[in-house]
Formats: sequence, structure tokens, C-alpha cells
Amino acid sequence: MKIKTFSLIVLILLSANVFAQTASPTPVLYSEKTLQELKQLQQHVLNSGYDYKQTAYLCNNIGPRLTGSPQAERAVQYVADEMRKLGFEVRLQKLTVPHWVRGEEKGELVEWEGMAKGSTQKVVLTALGGSVATDVKGLVAEVVVVNSYDELKTIGADKIKGKIVLYNIKFDKRLADQNQAGAAYGQVTAYRGNGAIEAANLAQSAYWCVRRAARKIGLLIQAECVMRRA
Repeated sequence: MKIKTFSLIVLILLSANVFAQTASPTPVLYSEKTLQELKQLQQHVLNSGYDYKQTAYLCNNIGPRLTGSPQAERAVQYVADEMRKLGFEVRLQKLTVPHWVRGEEKGELVEWEGMAKGSTQKVVLTALGGSVATDVKGLVAEVVVVNSYDELKTIGADKIKGKIVLYNIKFDKRLADQNQAGAAYGQVTAYRGNGAIEAANLAQSAYWCVRRAARKIGLLIQAECVMRRA
């Protein structure tokens, strides 16, 4: 693991919720009028598509932003500059963070219905940052496709144990086009962030389940696992 120092910008989120202790009440820092105006401003940004456009720029122009990477450093500077354009006073601080280095990623289908004997089909995949690596021989297992966590639970542990769970989740573009991109993004990241853990909780670790099924025919993944262990 490499350690790299880069600039970090900290965004302070203001909440309308005021928590108070009975013994020593928390002083009110902002008036109800100010909190209401902030809430209206937040809603305006969400409805205007500003957040979606900024996210699109970060993804399409700057690219992947793993901690410690040049893209992360560029993204920090970009966000700081954009906030300054809005009239905010922004100061950057130095922070040391772990830096995950991407290895080789390779996958292929080795058996499917109607295939020509001896043929394979390349699978384009990308390992999530922080994914655990396979051994050099890779992993082989049958693929089980599910469309939701509810379906995963309905299928049950016995039918996914020793197999690769593939979440077939579509990004709701219609919701994004209605300036609700944040909500649409949240729907799919719920599976990207916790999908492996949900499968592992149901049938042990996805990584080890696949290893135990190495003699089965299915999807071959070499070098990098696309799911993290629970």
C-alpha cells in the first residue's frame, strides 16, 4: 500500500435538526428563518440540476478519484475553485491517506447456453476501489443474477453459496432527467457499496465462496475481485 499526501476539502453540511441535552441545552446558532432559507437553497440546487452537472464534470472530465491519486488532487482543487466562485471562503488542508493501487483485471465467460465448443467470451469489468485480489489462477463459479436485495433473500443462501452474485440494477435515467439525479444515484450505489456484504451475510464471504467453487464452470475472474469481503 502506498501512502500519499494530498489536499482535502471539507464540506460542512448544515442541518435543520437541532439536538439538545436535557442537562445542558445546545445553544441555537442559527435562527429558524436562516435554517429555512438554507433548506430552500438546498432544494433549489437539487431541483436545478446543478449538482448533477457538477458530478458529471467530475466523472467525465477529471475521471476516477481514488484517494491519493492525481485525479483526486485535481478534483479537490476544482471543487475549491467552484465554491470560491459562489462566494465562499475556502481553505485547503494537508492530509495523509492510504492509496489503493489497481492491479490487472480480466474476466471471461467459459460456458453458457448455445455456446460453440471451445469458445469463450471476454467480460469487461472494473474492480471497485479497495477490492481484495484473487490468487494468480483466478476464480471460476456459476453466476446468479438478482435484481434486488429482496430477490436475493428470496433465493436464499443455499442457491448462492459458492457462486458469484451479479446485481442487475439499472440507473433510473428518467429520474435523473427530472433533476433528481441524486436520488437515482443513491438507488444504484446502495448495491455497489453494500452488495458484497449483503451476499456474504447470506452465504459467507463472496470471495471465499467463489474459491470453494473453483471447479464449477461459469464466470472466470482473474487478478482482481469486483466485490469486497464483509
